[in-house]
Formats: sequence, C-alpha cells, structure tokens
Amino acid sequence: MSLVKQILKIVTTNHKYNTYHTLNKSHTKLTRLSQNYISQRFNPNVCWKCGLERKNLLSVFCSECYVIQNPQETENYFRLLNLDEKFDIDTKELRNKYRALQSHLHPDKFTNKSKEEQSISANYSSLVNKAYSNLQVPLKRAEHLLQLKGDKLGEEQTLDDPEFLMEMMELNEELDNISDIEELKKFNIKNKNQLEIIAKSIDECFRKNDLKQAKAFVIKMKYYSSLGNRINGLLREKGVVD
Repeated sequence: MSLVKQILKIVTTNHKYNTYHTLNKSHTKLTRLSQNYISQRFNPNVCWKCGLERKNLLSVFCSECYVIQNPQETENYFRLLNLDEKFDIDTKELRNKYRALQSHLHPDKFTNKSKEEQSISANYSSLVNKAYSNLQVPLKRAEHLLQLKGDKLGEEQTLDDPEFLMEMMELNEELDNISDIEELKKFNIKNKNQLEIIAKSIDECFRKNDLKQAKAFVIKMKYYSSLGNRINGLLREKGVVD
C-alpha cells in the first residue's frame, strides 16, 4: 500500500472515531438535558421554568421568575384551596379563597403569555372550579372526605336498613300526592331540616373518625338529597325558585 493511501486510511479512521465519539457525547448530553427537563417539568416541588425549589407549594407563581406553576395538589380539594380537612367548613371562607385563587388564574391575565403558561392556567382554573363545586355541596364534600380517608362510597351503594328504605319510599309516595304549592313548600322545609340533622351527625362521625357510621349517614344524605332534587323540580314547574 502506498504511503498516501496509508495516510488517507489513518485520517479516515480517526475521523470516523472522532465523529462517533462526538456524536455519542452529544447524544448523552441531550439525553441528560431531556431527562432533567422532564423531571423538572413534572416535579411540582420545583419551578418548571427556572428549576428553583418551591418553598411555598400553595403559591401560584414562582418567587424567582414569577411564572405560573402547576398545582402541587390535585387530589385533595381541601389542600388545593388551603382549607382545613374537615366536613364542617366555613362556606364563606371557602368562597373567599376560591375567588382569591381564581383572580390569579383569569384567562385575561395570560393572553400575552406563552402557550405553556396559558395551558397551565387553564388547567389550574378548571381544577379549582371542580374543587369548589365539590366542597360547596355538603354531600359531595362528605363523599370527598370519605375518599381521602380511603373509604370511597360506591355509586350504587345502599344501606342494609329496611326500615329506613321503607321510610324513603313512603316519603316519595307522599310527594307524589302533593299538588298544593303551600304543602309542597312545607314538605321542602321538612326535608331540609332532616338534611341538616344528618349533616350534624356526619360531622360528629368524622370528628370521631368513625368512618363506618359516617358512611351510613352519607348514604342517608344521598337519599334525602335526591328527594330534595325532586321537590325543587316540582317547585320550579310551579314557578317557585327555591
């Protein structure tokens, strides 16, 4: 082999070697950067934009770069709205915290922001709306508490209490026979009073951490709430808004 060919072979071999290792190093670096980005992007404990550790996880914005953050809490509606995890909540406090949080998430505030920030704010706002609608209604709030405590209520779950079930059947039949609007209003008041009594029992059971009894009362609340929905429907048909 001529000297020129030997030199060309050595140069070509070295070029291939260097190119391979350069590409390999670049690939490794890109992989590492991608992993870091993914880890940072989906880690609620650090800012997805600048990577700063989030000291206040309830804060909507990063304290360093002021970019909107993903909610740290998505499963516990009480924590999301910074409320005590209990059944008997202050509904005025709930409303105030909901409004304060949504004031930061309004779409108008993100019209000139990046697509990422717009997406986060929209998802965040939707989650806050869902949390508020669940905590606002006593029945949904009780069901959410049961779920958080690991004792989720089944959709078709009922009570092994023939006497109670018979009572509910009789109440529904009584409602079927009411045509007078004043009688309907009285029936509605009686049903609301019963719901308040059940709500107090539910709160007491949760305070004692008696989940079995709490669950039984929540099921009763479902029945009376269903009856209440029927009553409200009949009142609306008669032009009465409850």
